[in-house]
Amino acid sequence: MDALLRDLKYSLRSMWRDKGFATTVVLTFAVCIAANTALFAIVHGVILRPLPVSDANSVLIMANEYPNAGVAGSNNSASGDYYDRLREMTAFESQALFHDRNQTVDLNGSPQQIHAMLVTPSWFRLLRVSPMLGRGFTEEEGEIDRDQVVVLSHGLWQQVYAGDKSVLSRAMRISGKPFTIVGVMPPNFNFIDPEVRLWIPLAFTPEQKTVHHSNNWYHIGRLKPGASLQQAQAQVNALNSENLERFPELKEVLVNAGFHTRVKPLQDMLTAGVKRTLYLLWGGAFLVLLIGGLNIANLALARLALRRKEIATRIALGAGRAQITRQLLLENLGLALLGGVTGVALGAGVLRALNAIGLERFPRADEVHVDTTVVLVSIVLSLIAGLFVGLFPLAGISRIGINAVLREESRSGTGGKKSRGIRQLLVAAQIGFAFALLMGAGLLLASFRVLLHVDPGFSPNGVVSASVALPRSRYPNDEARRNFMNRALPAIRVIPGVSYAGATEAIPLGGNHSDSVILAEGYQMKPGESLISPLSIAITPGYFEALRIPILHGRGFTDGDTDTTPRVIVVDERLARHFWPNTDPLGRRMRFPGDAKDLLKIDQHTQWMTVVGVARSLRYENLDDSGATVGAYYVPNSQYPAGSFTFALKASGDPASAATTLRGEIARLDPDLALFDIHSMPERIDLSLASRRTSMLLANAFGAVALFLASLGIYGVLAYLVAQRTREIGIRVALGSSQAGILGLVLREGSKLVAIGFAVGIVAVMSLQKVMTNEIYGVRTFDPLVLICVMGVLTAIALLACAVPARRAMRVDPIVALRYE
Repeated sequence: MDALLRDLKYSLRSMWRDKGFATTVVLTFAVCIAANTALFAIVHGVILRPLPVSDANSVLIMANEYPNAGVAGSNNSASGDYYDRLREMTAFESQALFHDRNQTVDLNGSPQQIHAMLVTPSWFRLLRVSPMLGRGFTEEEGEIDRDQVVVLSHGLWQQVYAGDKSVLSRAMRISGKPFTIVGVMPPNFNFIDPEVRLWIPLAFTPEQKTVHHSNNWYHIGRLKPGASLQQAQAQVNALNSENLERFPELKEVLVNAGFHTRVKPLQDMLTAGVKRTLYLLWGGAFLVLLIGGLNIANLALARLALRRKEIATRIALGAGRAQITRQLLLENLGLALLGGVTGVALGAGVLRALNAIGLERFPRADEVHVDTTVVLVSIVLSLIAGLFVGLFPLAGISRIGINAVLREESRSGTGGKKSRGIRQLLVAAQIGFAFALLMGAGLLLASFRVLLHVDPGFSPNGVVSASVALPRSRYPNDEARRNFMNRALPAIRVIPGVSYAGATEAIPLGGNHSDSVILAEGYQMKPGESLISPLSIAITPGYFEALRIPILHGRGFTDGDTDTTPRVIVVDERLARHFWPNTDPLGRRMRFPGDAKDLLKIDQHTQWMTVVGVARSLRYENLDDSGATVGAYYVPNSQYPAGSFTFALKASGDPASAATTLRGEIARLDPDLALFDIHSMPERIDLSLASRRTSMLLANAFGAVALFLASLGIYGVLAYLVAQRTREIGIRVALGSSQAGILGLVLREGSKLVAIGFAVGIVAVMSLQKVMTNEIYGVRTFDPLVLICVMGVLTAIALLACAVPARRAMRVDPIVALRYE
């Protein structure tokens, strides 16, 4: 222990003597660890940390998918599936349905939209959670007419009732109906969506309990002890096969649609869209650390070269190589630890900055913070990096020959060609990794620029959108909902500055779309061909005009399309190509399946819709068109009234002013309604790109750090080379070499490093080509412009890094150099 303390004191004195080296190493480690701390905090909070429920890994979700019908990546099931699985499946100890939905809540006499979750009573039992005050729902409260009870979040309880414990049994008006408060959840409870502020029982009629393939609910189950996901999947598959035999009239349709149910961990539902991106960014942060480590290793080798005589002298005086090795290792670990602690603090600051540029758009963003796990992983990573860096000079100690070093006449203490070669390889590796990072960052930037210029199919400028939900208690039927719209639109259209106004069941990039099977008269499906389920959207006249959605053929809807006139439909160009690839769709007829047991059946009750127009296809889900369906169709809201919709106003003035006036008009029509989800269409586009923007900015920040570190590496190696070869340069000058020749000598060394680095970088990018392809849009992995820019930037930085050593070499005085040597 005494020896260890002596070595530690010596290491501290050594670092204090060489404060420049120590400061450079600590700052380099700090920047690299900060990047890794921030990214690991995100990866840990979003992907690695289990959901905040008991034994979260045993909670699975069952999702019905119909990939051949255009319905893939779904996470929903039908109510009939739930009751079938309750009866037949033995792998689960409990099952539940849930779905989030906005509710209009009367808070202190003012209607407000509150994010709620509808859950079956078994939901509390499945999650193994109980209200801190009161109780959850009983099984009886999961039945129609007995379901008007509510459990509040702790935050809502504090906001409305100031934490009054006598709140139980009080009434709260929700969507126009009185609900009885039966419980209050714990303060830190969070399941799936932190915005949920109240829970309502989910109740079904006997008919709804037998409905299949109307997938509106999240269906979760908790595995029994000893049961596995594979067992649950096998049981679901067997049940689906039985149901196909129970309904033979649907078997061919469902088989052709590729129907299957996927059982997966609930956490996968939240992270599927970001897992690959976050792991890729974390890999980028690790590359930054690797580049920083190589840079520090280079510095350490240069420092070792300067200390060769000191170390040889100490060995000659009796110091053991093991003792010197231990002291150097303690130096590296001490600097790495100090850099790691500093990096953790910087990483926390980086996280706060990321919150300002879109981190909140990632799932579970509220759970991302620098906790004990993140700190420990960051510190361990910094120590491992310190150990890695220390291996390079340690290997050099074993090769120090006392007699040879002490006889060296060169004051610079040359380590020979082998040492110089190692340092050059380290710098080439830095350049290669920096090239890979810059290519990734450049591709993300180029992809983002392409998305910014993508035509979404509509004109967002000057369009304000705001949503409203009509409570069923006060708008129980189509006639009531139709009458509200007939009163609302005329009032909205006379708002000053509004040139067009309409309403839609699904606003583009709003994240709330539904699909439904539709059939075309006379369309003959090929053997094995699936039915399709396009986006189904009810709209009013004025919607196409407000968003400037072009009608390519025919017309849109007018006020003359009412519930008493023949039913009409507008299809988008993608759907028109599917059903009528070589003919005019105008005048053709379409229909919805009328019989759940025989989707193709036509009888006297079949309602036909005539195609009156073809609209341009929009990018409803994402600007990159990922997850695009087989198309979309529009029906008049007057003929198919929606209970929840979004107004779209084309306004010439201030969008905020138009939204305020709209709120006043809705309040005048119905004081109990509340507007929500108020955004201009440019804001919706911006929000849809938030996660991509965050990823792009992070990647570019990593690329900038890597570029800076690589430039330092080039400078360090070339400066060391000039110092080592001062005598050689002096001889060259004495023999008549020009300054241009000396400049060429230095530039050749730098060019060799850059060329090797480019080769390493291209190999690295090729190895990541498949992963990168999934993260970019509109550009190729080796996009020529990005490749030229990255090579140009790295070459320019390399030339700048060569400038100082080259200038120093060109100013060598041969007489001074030879006399000095």
